[in-house]
Amino acid sequence: MNKNNGLMLSEYKEATHRVGRIWTAFAMLLIVAVPVLFCIIYGVLPEWNSFIKGAVSIVPMFWAIGLIEIFNYSPMLGSGGTYLAFVTGNLANMKVPAAKVAMNKAGVDVTSEEGEVLSTIAVAVSSIVTTLILIIGLILVIPITNWIKSNDTLNEILSLSNGYVIPALFGALGVVFISKSWKLAIVPLVLMIALLLIVPMIYGIISIFIPIMSILAVVLARLMYKKNWI
Repeated sequence: MNKNNGLMLSEYKEATHRVGRIWTAFAMLLIVAVPVLFCIIYGVLPEWNSFIKGAVSIVPMFWAIGLIEIFNYSPMLGSGGTYLAFVTGNLANMKVPAAKVAMNKAGVDVTSEEGEVLSTIAVAVSSIVTTLILIIGLILVIPITNWIKSNDTLNEILSLSNGYVIPALFGALGVVFISKSWKLAIVPLVLMIALLLIVPMIYGIISIFIPIMSILAVVLARLMYKKNWI
């Protein structure tokens, strides 16, 4: 990378962070505005005891997941892709796969200028396509809802497929990452498989183990690096 390209990339990242912070703050306000407007329009307030009990049970888990997603996904998406993905959501099963596939096909890394731009474009296109599909789905859902409910075979097929979408996407991504760094992946992978087999009930809270396995992978990488195994 020459000096001019480095300067342009630095200016691009500064502009991305500036705009990204503004739109992230705006998105957070919009998210909060929806329930607030419902309360104002209908003249109601939450039942605070139930609200606090529900928040106490789920907020710690989601804060942990949200924090670890920043550290896990940001290096995969670059600055522009990160802001756009976290504002539009649906990272695990749409934005991250879209960005990784685009960069793998082009043969570039997210740390490069090309990878930074390509990741942002992939996330943007994924967001647009997702939005269009949602709009079409909302338009079509009313007339086909009754038909789906009346079709027992279709209901059974849909209920069976619901649990396989995210595992299939992560399985495809897993093959890419594991094949590139199998020495780093093998221990966390074996541990999680063994844990799920021994204690199946943890499947519902599996996301809590993501930060633990991430830290373990970092520690193992450090040890292997010192021993010249990687």
